[in-house]
Amino acid sequence: MSASAAVCVSALLVFLPGVTEQHQEDVRNSFEIAARAANRRSGDDYTAWFNAFKSTLIKIHWFSQQDGVARDVQGLVLDHLDFSASERELLVRVLNTLQQKAENEDALNLFNKSVLSAVDQDAVSRLLFIGGGSYRGKYHLAVCSEENGAVAVSTFYARFEVDGAQYRSVLYSDGQVETKTTISHHVLGLNSERYANVRDSIKKRLEDSGVSEQAPVSGL
Repeated sequence: MSASAAVCVSALLVFLPGVTEQHQEDVRNSFEIAARAANRRSGDDYTAWFNAFKSTLIKIHWFSQQDGVARDVQGLVLDHLDFSASERELLVRVLNTLQQKAENEDALNLFNKSVLSAVDQDAVSRLLFIGGGSYRGKYHLAVCSEENGAVAVSTFYARFEVDGAQYRSVLYSDGQVETKTTISHHVLGLNSERYANVRDSIKKRLEDSGVSEQAPVSGL
């Protein structure tokens, strides 16, 4: 099974080769329902948002394997993510494909809408990671793996605040504008056996909402 990717609310999920289709769906649905719950409960408090997100995952049979300390970063955010060289290469390819392929317009729009919470709309380009004005937001860059049936997601949760018309990317902080980017690293595991007991009810809750906040990234 080849690598794949999807946007799920404000998360970019990258699935390494070997993650089954069923487990990919489980991860996407879990992240969507947890993000929706966090959006309802936390508003613009991004620390509270992640706590609510994680709390919902734990209730549906995920568990925490690692929680890193939040830290401020400068420069290219990707340089501060503890992924392997092959994972980093795949993540960059996914980001480029998301921006450049016309068939990914829906995924791109979903990510933009979900990431940015306060935007001067006149200053924001359609292209991902390009904008200006004053805005703030949050996103996940996550890599999912599976080994012997065990599913794990290594995710970097980033939140940013920007005040500068020339700020060019949520993935880059060059110190030339008033910018604060904070990241934290988390590793989450899925108890697949127990999750199977709630899989259908979670899927039904998402379907009954009438709105999907997932979109595949095509053309990898």
